[in-house]
Amino acid sequence: MIVRTAILEGTVAPADKADFDLHMRTTVVSALGRYPGLIKAVLRETAEADADAPAMYMAFDLYFHSLADMHTALASPVRQAVRSELAQIMPRFQGRVFHVVFEETAHTGASA
Repeated sequence: MIVRTAILEGTVAPADKADFDLHMRTTVVSALGRYPGLIKAVLRETAEADADAPAMYMAFDLYFHSLADMHTALASPVRQAVRSELAQIMPRFQGRVFHVVFEETAHTGASA
């Protein structure tokens, strides 16, 4: 399983937080769901962190069966639609966004 994670490191002004979070939870997650070959999209919001941790605001995880599936999705027209949805709200975010691609290699627990 391949997981492409987009990490938003930074902050949103308190006055913009409710609108920003709602847009991410609804509009952006819905747009992500249209990627071809996507198994699931997950939005994770920071609940708590170590005192010395970077300011991670939220992360999106996109799950694919393979790197090839991920690359096909990212090359699709859906990517421009996702970028369009993000462009509407990202000016309210102060920080940086970066991506990491993980390969799941081991599991344990009930959902494994």
